[in-house]
Amino acid sequence: MSPPPFHPTVLIVGAGFAGVGIFNELSRKLDSKSKIILVNPRQHLVHLPAACRLIVPNSIDANFEDKVLLPFTSRFNEENRRTVYSKVTSIDDAGDQPSVTLENGEKIRYTYLVLAPGSLWEGPMDFPNTKEETLAHLKKWHDRFEKANDIVLLGGGGVSFEYAGEIRDEFPTKNVTVVHSRELLLNDVYPDFWRKQVNASLERRNIRLVLGERVDDIEPKNGVITTRSGKEIPADLVIPTRGPRPNTDFVASSLGTDSLTPSGHVKVLPTMQLVNHPRIFAAGDIVDWNEQKSARKAFGHAKIVWANLQTLLAAPHATNLTTYRGSYEALPLTNGRNGGTAYWGILWGITFGDWFTSRFASRNLYVDQVKRLMNL
Repeated sequence: MSPPPFHPTVLIVGAGFAGVGIFNELSRKLDSKSKIILVNPRQHLVHLPAACRLIVPNSIDANFEDKVLLPFTSRFNEENRRTVYSKVTSIDDAGDQPSVTLENGEKIRYTYLVLAPGSLWEGPMDFPNTKEETLAHLKKWHDRFEKANDIVLLGGGGVSFEYAGEIRDEFPTKNVTVVHSRELLLNDVYPDFWRKQVNASLERRNIRLVLGERVDDIEPKNGVITTRSGKEIPADLVIPTRGPRPNTDFVASSLGTDSLTPSGHVKVLPTMQLVNHPRIFAAGDIVDWNEQKSARKAFGHAKIVWANLQTLLAAPHATNLTTYRGSYEALPLTNGRNGGTAYWGILWGITFGDWFTSRFASRNLYVDQVKRLMNL
């Protein structure tokens, strides 16, 4: 008996904002002769912009995990759509039958492959794959926050800022310190005049800032951690917030380290295709592009990828592909439920304070918008 015919197949690795966005758009646009397969280790999308509020104990919003861990519905396995809950361990892009191999040994052929596996985090944001394991993980961290008196956040990016606000909301009297290697929070992509506002936003809430310092050993010794310069900081709970790394080890082992930058990001053309691999696209945090990583940028990548996939599925040798040009930087930072600051890199650089940011972002953390946008 001959094998069943192979239909044009788009295989998407990763179900974050980029991967689900591409899956949704192709589901609407492709006919039933094309297959769309989504591979993801979790049976839910993690709404990461709300993760800090999930990780810190939350006495106001019961069952907040249901707003952050958003399950994939039955439509992800209907008609020409299939979702596989597993991890990709290798890619074989050679020859006329390219495929990926899953951790259970299954091979899945593709016509076009989209890599959107996101980032790997350390500390509390290193979520397990199942909801049950994640709830146990959260309980462990909630207990640590409850018991701690001197909480130190290592790193001064957006995640650290938002952790600090959530901790201060829930624990008004605990000591909270942010340690950052620069003299202003965030990085120099953002203008100093706004970064000074970011510093002030935390200091107004009695968050201690230790700036221009680095910590190598993050385990407290005798109730303190010590910076490289020898400064001792009281600490009985240390949270690493120094940013994630791209989830691309399987890409390097399959396609070679020359497909990645030294930081592990995937080299792409403006069409979002991998260099020397025109059947493979990338989107989201793993992409090597001179911009800050964010859900908004990931969705911008997704728009380019799905447009080019539709073009190539209709005409495989097409050259009139859409290109990505980047977009302006924008960063809203929530400081608990009722505060924050935001920056839009348009005109001279527009900033907003507590009133606007709390209504736009802090109060609901985009939960309803994400569920609607991701069709979950």
